[in-house]
Amino acid sequence: MARPLQRFCGIIADMKSAVPQPSGFSTMPAPHAQAPARPACAHCLALADDPRRREPHACLALRSTAPLVSQSAAGVPFSMLSFTCRECGTAWRLYDRANELFVSWVPEHPLVR
Repeated sequence: MARPLQRFCGIIADMKSAVPQPSGFSTMPAPHAQAPARPACAHCLALADDPRRREPHACLALRSTAPLVSQSAAGVPFSMLSFTCRECGTAWRLYDRANELFVSWVPEHPLVR
């Protein structure tokens, strides 16, 4: 018994491309290769415990000198700077919202303790 063709966004799901694929080419996207996670240093763990502090620790290196200026979904303007820890390699984002007393330090990936 033949199964009915399923439609997805107006395209028949069982259709195959007539364009030949290069050898070694997969139609499925490759999973993102991630580097093995390194444990965060004591400085980064302290920053994670107190993410509102204004002063970065001495091991943080600024990645670019120009802040990214944008607006939140609620319409609040903010600026963002990116840092990397010289000791453990943890990447941080510093968010500074307009008319706010405190800033927010957010690691780009969950910290490994």
